[in-house]
Amino acid sequence: MSTDTVKPLILCVDDEAEMLRFLKESLTRRGYDVLTAASGQQAMETLRQAKPDCILLDIMMPVMDGYTLCGHLQRQESTATIPVIFVSGLDSAPAKSLAFSLGGVDYIVKPFDLQALLDKVQACLQTSTRWQDLQQHADLRPKRSKTASFWEFREFLFEQLRLPHEKQTLVAEVRPAKLYTMASLLGIDERQIAQALAAFLKLPYRATINPEEIRLEMLPAAYCRTNLVVAIRESSGENAFVLTNPLDLDLLDSLQRASRSDQKLRLYVASPATLAPLLGIPQRPADHLP
Repeated sequence: MSTDTVKPLILCVDDEAEMLRFLKESLTRRGYDVLTAASGQQAMETLRQAKPDCILLDIMMPVMDGYTLCGHLQRQESTATIPVIFVSGLDSAPAKSLAFSLGGVDYIVKPFDLQALLDKVQACLQTSTRWQDLQQHADLRPKRSKTASFWEFREFLFEQLRLPHEKQTLVAEVRPAKLYTMASLLGIDERQIAQALAAFLKLPYRATINPEEIRLEMLPAAYCRTNLVVAIRESSGENAFVLTNPLDLDLLDSLQRASRSDQKLRLYVASPATLAPLLGIPQRPADHLP
């Protein structure tokens, strides 16, 4: 995100010249610097020369559509953290779900209310700035030990599954960050690991997540995929987080700061298999999951 003395830079990508003119004029009047690209390929060329603070991206474009471009950006370290807001005429639930799974942080349907778009851009930029500050502070903090809680959980799991000693020895070398590798080693479903974690920590377990609940603007997509966590808005209107490894104290610390609240985090536990499809992560063997 730009400093106070530099205007935020927005890249608008759309194959309709009239839409690009409208977006550029509207955003420029609101104090933003604006770059435009009429195709996915042109956007990629632009991104080699500049790093915008936010991208407004159409979906239906020839040769390279918005989905393909967003997926490419998420795979590149230099562009993975740039927030993408999809601006499209597609209004179906599958279209929106695919956009979010590929890393989009928000979605607005054409024709749209200009103020609604401006509000989304402003919220996106504020979240990006806050997150960068959080990450910078996180780099300065010492890592916190998770070993004690992990060993206690492991013993709890053994009791829950009534595992004989020979089975227990199979997971003797498993590290806390790779706790789900125990599923394949023990020949059990990773959902059993997640359910045991929830019971051990006295947290609710989520077998499913409605995509409509997810608050993609709260956390960067790349961060969500790396840590297997999503922010959700509960029916009560409160924010909560669904994650696979609540024993990760550094992750909890970052989420506490991202929530911008001194109140205790509202947490749910889910298995990697539950979160991976929502985040566009291909299904992989359990020993490769975080």
